[in-house]
Amino acid sequence: MVSLIPLYKKRLNLSEAQFTVIDHEDAMVAAVFSISQSGRPDRILKVCSRKEDFLRESYFLSRFAGKILVPKIIQLIEPEEGLDAAVLMECVPGDLLKSETITKTLAWEIGALLACIHLEHAEGYGDLGSSSHLNNDPRIPFTMKFEEGLEECKDHLPENLLETCRRHFDRDIDLLLSADGPCLIHRDFRPGNIIASDGKVRGIIDWSSGRGGFAEEDFCPLEFGEWPASCTSFFLEGYASMRKVPDYTRMMPLLRLSRAVAAVGCTVKRGTWESRNSRLYQFNLRYMESLAKGKV
Repeated sequence: MVSLIPLYKKRLNLSEAQFTVIDHEDAMVAAVFSISQSGRPDRILKVCSRKEDFLRESYFLSRFAGKILVPKIIQLIEPEEGLDAAVLMECVPGDLLKSETITKTLAWEIGALLACIHLEHAEGYGDLGSSSHLNNDPRIPFTMKFEEGLEECKDHLPENLLETCRRHFDRDIDLLLSADGPCLIHRDFRPGNIIASDGKVRGIIDWSSGRGGFAEEDFCPLEFGEWPASCTSFFLEGYASMRKVPDYTRMMPLLRLSRAVAAVGCTVKRGTWESRNSRLYQFNLRYMESLAKGKV
């Protein structure tokens, strides 16, 4: 990817700019660069290896512009042969949020922002980049994604483990019939995708996983310990100030399983399960194995 920087510099008319890779351990769908140039504000370039991720990122940043705090799009580079699609956007001032820096006031604000996302109605469940990908039944796109993950794991994990995962999935899938949607969802709403400074949220980033979905799915990071437990009540109070909190706990085993299979499958497909994404791989594999041992 670094070897393609001269091409992006030329396309963006940034020949004098300095491109610096922003590396994250769990980054899998895009390469992100910080762009600095004398006399200009810093910018961010997100390069998407898959066109679908680019379309989702640009769709959600455009949809929420002026509604909630998201980076402003400066320029879009459409995909072409030899050059991945990319989004050039403003660099939001501040730092990525860390669990230890979340105050009760900040948790309340973040909960309210999540509710604002869910207040946006979606025309159906699925990928909002194309109406042909939307469905009125949330089980259909959810099951398709699960099957995709199982297929990616097929030649890597024992067949009996995958069959156990399928049985648990089939047991709970009809819970989605009463899901809170369709609405816009982020699908990776955790501290690492929120920029803050001076005790205030400055921006919500990384929308490449966004979908038309159901609100319960965005509560996964809250249930899985990615938000500090001491702030949970304030997070939920902030959310409830904007819309009713969905009854998300009952479908968490299904959502947890789906995310585990998707994460393991993605790292296997990309060949990063033993290297940069080994922590993510092991964390989710342990959950899948706990099902087989009857511990969940």
